[in-house]
Amino acid sequence: MKKILVLTDYTYNANHAAAAAIPLGAKLHANILLFNTFLSHPVLSELGGTPYDAELLIWVDESKGKITDLKKHLEKLVAKVPHREHRPSVDCLREEGSLQYQLKFLLERKDIELIIMGARSGTTIEHLLIGSDNSTVINQTNRPVLIIPESANLKKIKKVTVACDFDEGDLNAVHYLTKLGRLFDFQLEILHVSLWGDSDSREIEMKTKFSNRVKRYRYPKISYHNISGKELPARLNRYCEENQSDLLVLVHDHHSFLSRLFKGSNANAQLTNQQIPVIPSGM
Repeated sequence: MKKILVLTDYTYNANHAAAAAIPLGAKLHANILLFNTFLSHPVLSELGGTPYDAELLIWVDESKGKITDLKKHLEKLVAKVPHREHRPSVDCLREEGSLQYQLKFLLERKDIELIIMGARSGTTIEHLLIGSDNSTVINQTNRPVLIIPESANLKKIKKVTVACDFDEGDLNAVHYLTKLGRLFDFQLEILHVSLWGDSDSREIEMKTKFSNRVKRYRYPKISYHNISGKELPARLNRYCEENQSDLLVLVHDHHSFLSRLFKGSNANAQLTNQQIPVIPSGM
């Protein structure tokens, strides 16, 4: 059965994100796999039991206990899922090594539908496109990665906004979202993001071609919107807040218009209030 991979470092944010995996697993008919990686530094074992050796063993034991405690907590949440719905099983796995290496190896062995992780300090989009540990995960996979801030609540997803510029990657993301929409029954907003000075005639042509292809997916709850001008990251933030979007989807491509846009010199300052969950999609 397919799985939702939940990455955890046992912080409050990570535990909050892990809890969100339960209702998603119930809807997606997917089980939960908790995953933690750790690095142990080489020790001089020939010197015998050094204080460092003892500290490392204590830390490893504590880490094992934390993932077990998190597993038990999630299983209590699973028990509250209605009997008519899928009740996800919860497994846990810890591996020594870098997250980048272990994630690649894990994705080759497991049928992973979705990756979930908590947002670190700072803002969700900031980490996605400006750089952080989150970007390590995003760059390593073509699966959707759901990054959840600690203030977000995903018990009910009513509205999803996908920011795009009508290219092929955006179309793939919309197709995937229409499949999710049939499970969650959310309104899907396709938000075209553009700079001032873009050709109106070219934009109309692109939208027409894009919308004609989207019609083939036969999803009834789709609407189209636009934002343009300067300081677009900040405008996107405000749009999602004012429009009460539950989830923002960005197509992650290093060469895409949106990726270049968010790496601008003013992007960091403009993203300080981003608090809704984000799915960077590389599909």
